Amino acid sequence: MKKSLIALAVLAASGAALAQSSVTIYGRLDASVGSAKVGPIVGGVGPVSNTQLFNSNISSSRLGFRGVEDLGGGLKAIFGIETDLQVDAPTSTTLGSRAAFVGLSGGFGTVKLGRHDTSFDDIRDLSLSANMFDSPNMVSTEAIIGNTGNGPAVPAFQGVGQIADYGDRASNQIRYESPSFGGFSAGVSYGFDEAPNPVKQEVTAFNLRYKVGNLDVGYGYQENSNEAAASNREYNTLGAAYDFGSFRVSGGWNQAKNKASLKSDTYSIGAIVPVGAIDFSLGYSTAKAKQGSATFEKGDAFSAGVFYNMSKRTRLYGALTTGDIENAAGTKVREREIYAVGVAHVF
Repeated sequence: MKKSLIALAVLAASGAALAQSSVTIYGRLDASVGSAKVGPIVGGVGPVSNTQLFNSNISSSRLGFRGVEDLGGGLKAIFGIETDLQVDAPTSTTLGSRAAFVGLSGGFGTVKLGRHDTSFDDIRDLSLSANMFDSPNMVSTEAIIGNTGNGPAVPAFQGVGQIADYGDRASNQIRYESPSFGGFSAGVSYGFDEAPNPVKQEVTAFNLRYKVGNLDVGYGYQENSNEAAASNREYNTLGAAYDFGSFRVSGGWNQAKNKASLKSDTYSIGAIVPVGAIDFSLGYSTAKAKQGSATFEKGDAFSAGVFYNMSKRTRLYGALTTGDIENAAGTKVREREIYAVGVAHVF
């Protein structure tokens, strides 16, 4: 009888401990069929259109684990592991390729250590939140477009100014997120330089944000340090979003520049209009790049999409994006045209 009571006490204690912690498995899967015509225009001849099965056209496919443990007194331990997935042609992946961090959260805010989005990325995402944004394939921006992740059929697209992407995540990073003070909050992140001298590769970012009611507005800054002038880059962004109830809008300004006196400015706006189970989305952006004081490239892009929400987790969609870039003489030098129909599921 005594042993039974002891066993019950141990089980009760274990249950109480487990009740204070939780782990969630989540993910997104996005696959679509369509066509892409992306690349340079040489001698008046543009890229060849290619029909294919896409991965992550609207929502980046991923698998993640996140957890929290209540340490008492308002203090919590947190962790996250998130990995990219290729739905169209699965390949070997690196666990935690998107995120891998551990940290603490409490009344002081949140501290995360590991690989995570930079503080700048929060505001950049905000400015495109009603512009079909979650993956670079379909968003209507001609500023900085990374590799689409769909192989050689859809190569990396050099946006206006041809300045490299800011990098939405950084490894070896410590990040702090403040609590909200009457709607105001701030964040700062620093990715350590762990390369041997004289290489300098720190990633420093911060943001300031105001979110109250249906309004969300913020400013973000990021510096990707490097000894090479062309690779030593700075990014500034202003983003805002507002939910009017019957529709949502977002927009902003994004600037990318390097110490080789190259600068690109992009202005974008987007809207999502829900009508019953259907969401309509439109987006537009325009960009101009300068070398010193002389404009050498400009471009604009347009995107449109229709989403049918079959449930809270599954939606069918049809979407397109089109845009081109001209040089100083007004000659088209690069173009991007993608359209697809697909299905996306969140779990």
